[in-house]
Amino acid sequence: MNAKHWITVCAAGLLAVSASGALVGTVATFDSDEEGFEGSTTSTVQVYVAGGGNPDGHVEIRKDLTPPVFDIGTRNSVTTGFLGDYAAAGVTGAGYDLNVFNSTADHAYLRFRRDVTENGWVYDFGMISPNGNAWVPLDVAFDPTWDDLTARANGWLTDDDIDPTSDPSPAFATVMADVGWIEARIASEGSTIVGIDNVRLVPEPAALTMLVLGGLLIARRRMA
Repeated sequence: MNAKHWITVCAAGLLAVSASGALVGTVATFDSDEEGFEGSTTSTVQVYVAGGGNPDGHVEIRKDLTPPVFDIGTRNSVTTGFLGDYAAAGVTGAGYDLNVFNSTADHAYLRFRRDVTENGWVYDFGMISPNGNAWVPLDVAFDPTWDDLTARANGWLTDDDIDPTSDPSPAFATVMADVGWIEARIASEGSTIVGIDNVRLVPEPAALTMLVLGGLLIARRRMA
């Protein structure tokens, strides 16, 4: 086996011994299906596309303009690897790849909440314009134990920050200790079609470094 393969084996081993719930390195590649993701609002029409992703398959979400009209998004509340206590799992980042096919996305959000009955926290990646059918990686690093003041200082917002008429969200650390909903969400005006691929959770840098070094060490011993 080569070094690259042994790093992959070590990564799989790390995931296997992690506690149940959220797992660092979890990625929805959409290479064969929607992997538990579904439209997150009544204005979202989601379809699975087997090709054209980054690479291979992806999910495409479109805006239904039948009133009342809301933001659109794709969310997962069933895949264990995305859910649970992010602090305990060592999750310190997340993101997804976005392709804006027609009109500009005024806001590209990453959103977490505990369940469908509560509001949550969002990170706004800002405006993303159509870019010649190019995929744009959107990632954010965070500490899941931040207090609300620190979370806001690092660009995070509550749902009621965005819409003051909505109910208050639980504390940032409270949500991140019991994530039950991960969502890629798009706010825009008018007709909107975007692609979503590679929704992911990222490990803390120290854990990732140890994983890579451990894999290289094993590979060297095997090749010796």
